[in-house]
Amino acid sequence: MKKTALVVDNNKVLLRLMGRFLEERGYEVFLAEDGLSALNILDSARPGIIFTDLVMPKINGEQLCRIIRDSPALADIFLVIVSGVVAEEKLDFFALGANACVAKGPFREMAEHFSVILDHFEQEHPRPLPRRIFGTEKIFERQVIKELLAAKKHFEVTLGNMTDGFFELAAGGSVIFANASAARLFGLRVEQLLSQHFPSLFPEECAAAISAQLEGLQERPRELGVEVPLVLGGRQLFMKLVPFVDQGQRFIIVLVQDISRLKQAEQELRQHKERLEEMVAERTAALEEKNVELEEVLAKVKTLSGLLPICASCKKIRDDKGYWNQIEVYIRDHSDAEFSHGICPDCAKKLYPELF
Repeated sequence: MKKTALVVDNNKVLLRLMGRFLEERGYEVFLAEDGLSALNILDSARPGIIFTDLVMPKINGEQLCRIIRDSPALADIFLVIVSGVVAEEKLDFFALGANACVAKGPFREMAEHFSVILDHFEQEHPRPLPRRIFGTEKIFERQVIKELLAAKKHFEVTLGNMTDGFFELAAGGSVIFANASAARLFGLRVEQLLSQHFPSLFPEECAAAISAQLEGLQERPRELGVEVPLVLGGRQLFMKLVPFVDQGQRFIIVLVQDISRLKQAEQELRQHKERLEEMVAERTAALEEKNVELEEVLAKVKTLSGLLPICASCKKIRDDKGYWNQIEVYIRDHSDAEFSHGICPDCAKKLYPELF
């Protein structure tokens, strides 16, 4: 049976040395500089054994191990972690699904440990290797590495507890990092998101728009889901794409926020506002109708007010122009009152005594 191996490490010198070592052992060797490249190789090749570093760009070794063990088609691959931080990192590497772990050091010493592991692998030994890390005897903790790992841990805790989805994409749009909230948004495990083409995670009507935005993304961030809805599983999303360059390579940070409740609240507020406007319009129309009625009534009513100069003898009233008018004439001219003339009993007796 043909022996095949995959070596994954961003150290090109180590890749070359490992490739030569394995070829001398009769292996067909595949080389990858990061986890994403390794997964691309695994799409078409099935190596019997994989040697992988832990600290790598574009999907690290820990994530790569979890993805491999999560895939039924890759579950039987023999995994060997080759790590330069084993003295500082306090992880249980075997809990990641690894069959063996080798500490990085001088390649001559590493080759001896690789030979032991390959002998075990090729003989298909029924018993597992000892649960120890090969080569730690001459490895000592380094303070700078501990500090970097501590910073990495803080970074992971922060992203892991964010309520918004956080993705990191390679230049082509493949997912190389996703936090727990991102996995919950899509109803998948983190391992299932890694290496996926990001637009393919969305329905067709949204995937095309996202692909176009990724392809046209230059230096400035872009936002999606503000003017044109971005819908996933009945939820409306807001997305921000932030490009950046690191060591000559282009990456994209994607922040995804579920704004369904916000949009629902905005819709309810808009409906409430429209209802208020209708109520105000109705009340305004009613008031205008009342005002018209009042104006019509007031137009028929004339009132006399203020001090009226009146003669104490003849009872004539002086108008604004200084003329004296009969009282009934003045009232008629300054109101809507009309007079019908008659004689009261007292005046009748005075004027017509012969009749009374």
